[in-house]
Amino acid sequence: MLLKAALRWVIVVLVLVSSFGHAKDLDAKIQVLMEQGHFPGVALAVLRKGKPVHIGTYGMADISNSVPVTSQTVFELASLTKQMTALAVMTLVQEGRLSLGAKLVDYIDDAPKTWRNITVDQLLSHKAGLAHRFEQTVAGVLLLEYSQQDMLTSAKKTPMVAAPGTDWHYSDQGYFLLGIIIEAVTKKSFADYMQATFFSPLNMNQTHLLDQSKIVPFLAQGYAWQEGKLKRNRRVWQFALTSHFGVMSSLQDMIRWEAELAEPKVINREALQATWQIQRVFDTGKSCDTWGYARGWQVQVVDGQRILNHGGYAGTGYIRAVDHELAVIVLTNREDTPDAMSPLALAWAAAHATEPSISGNGYRCWE
Repeated sequence: MLLKAALRWVIVVLVLVSSFGHAKDLDAKIQVLMEQGHFPGVALAVLRKGKPVHIGTYGMADISNSVPVTSQTVFELASLTKQMTALAVMTLVQEGRLSLGAKLVDYIDDAPKTWRNITVDQLLSHKAGLAHRFEQTVAGVLLLEYSQQDMLTSAKKTPMVAAPGTDWHYSDQGYFLLGIIIEAVTKKSFADYMQATFFSPLNMNQTHLLDQSKIVPFLAQGYAWQEGKLKRNRRVWQFALTSHFGVMSSLQDMIRWEAELAEPKVINREALQATWQIQRVFDTGKSCDTWGYARGWQVQVVDGQRILNHGGYAGTGYIRAVDHELAVIVLTNREDTPDAMSPLALAWAAAHATEPSISGNGYRCWE
């Protein structure tokens, strides 16, 4: 009996030492990547089966006032919003309140004739033939304030880039229009529907839709790496409907979100799994079994294992290796640009450190 107790104690100590060593190694790796990628601040969580195995906060949420990042720092999720919007749509589908084959024009007054064959499912999977950006600008500069009608008017005037269902084009416009459909079906604002259906039941008390007039405790300031130095990125525009990019949240709340996705109690499981199903398969090289876009997620299948991922322009990344039961959430306050390190690079490094069979550099599935 004493020997068994002693062995159990030794095993516990070894696990704790191993975990401590892993945490130190991962922290060191993230700090190196932060410096290389010029990220002012990072909040990162690694979860197994919905339970955190590593939480790290690094750097500054607000450089001017020397405010460090914590797990309560609120970041703009940007396009990580899309997986939430897709889940909302699929929830309505599972409830029988909406059909994937429903036509966009059934929910939009005076819709352009070019939209007549666009379906809900095409919007979800970026196969509707819609352009990406659609908001009105002046000399290429966004306005400070957009009403929902302003946005819809601009969307109607934006030329199509392909016939519906014939090609794939990533489209903020499409996910904005999904927000219009959600509001038409539920008779609630998109913000109210998301709060009532997901955020409030999950106690995501720091999570809300973009509102530039709102006083937000612990709000991170945004930055960009331009011309060899950090600058304020001045993301101060107000949009009345932001189903394509507008969720604000903290690492603390996103941990709650991932815990629910890992073991749904509030969320409809069938709706969730429908968001993982690839709708547009891309050309695949030798490094992946297949890959493509699902509904709000990019999906890669490597050695039979599904890996969902998505990034957000404001500096966010999310990986869900669903068959490994592993997830990594990365929130940063340095926007993503083609000439700077992707926030997903930090997420892939953290995923690999925890699950070595996952590539630490992500997957170039087209090669």
